[in-house]
Amino acid sequence: MQTLLNVLILSVTEIIYLVGILIAVGILLGWIQSISNKWAYQAFGKTGIMLTACIGTPIHEAGHALMCFIFGHKINSIKFFDMNSDTTTLGYVNHSFNKHNLYQASGNFFISLGPIFSGTAAMLFFMYMLEPTTFKMLQRYVISAPVASNHVANFIEWSGHSIFIVYTGIFSNGSIASPSFWLFLFLSICIASHIALSKEDIKNAISGLSVTLFVVVLFNMVASVGEVETLKYVLMLARYNIFLISVLSVSISFSLITALIMGLLSGIKRLMMR
Repeated sequence: MQTLLNVLILSVTEIIYLVGILIAVGILLGWIQSISNKWAYQAFGKTGIMLTACIGTPIHEAGHALMCFIFGHKINSIKFFDMNSDTTTLGYVNHSFNKHNLYQASGNFFISLGPIFSGTAAMLFFMYMLEPTTFKMLQRYVISAPVASNHVANFIEWSGHSIFIVYTGIFSNGSIASPSFWLFLFLSICIASHIALSKEDIKNAISGLSVTLFVVVLFNMVASVGEVETLKYVLMLARYNIFLISVLSVSISFSLITALIMGLLSGIKRLMMR
């Protein structure tokens, strides 16, 4: 039987493998989005944000709502997209839960990360529909990836290869001349521009993370009694992080491109108004 310290270290490691990337990317995208929205508002006013929000915001809120359903939270009110909003809140999911229920309490963590799951799923779906060759190449690689190792260097290597597959697939073989490429590009920018975690999402994620860690520690303590190697199964699930990383890398790239374009247009507008 493992010591409590070993179980704690194992539990933290497993959580990092499963959702560490999501948290890091969510925070990064949030920072990029705040800058991009500021410049978009300066360049076009509210219309500049609404152009991408009409697609990205419903997908963002759908991620919250789906996780509420999975973790048994009651949805009190929901607005997938409010184009008449006078605030920066373009959509919301108001939910409640039983604070004495560990499953529901830990659900706050995953509900906060919901937009990353729904945004990634939406981009994969559009890749499947509009860039099927790239999707199939990525799918074959993820399924065959030898993720039995727990070495970080190996995981980085597999993830890097998956990113290479996505970019070479999307931008190769004259795809720029294809209408499906431009449609995929537009939809991806809309999703990437609103996939980020809000400050409230991050706050709720932190509150739910402590409960989630407690649940994982309990689970690993029970598993250690039966000498079950939980890390092996976590690594099998982590295989699909390669999917997430490759798609989220596209989200980061497109978000950066959008921010740069909005920054350039905002600068041009300020020069013209002098």
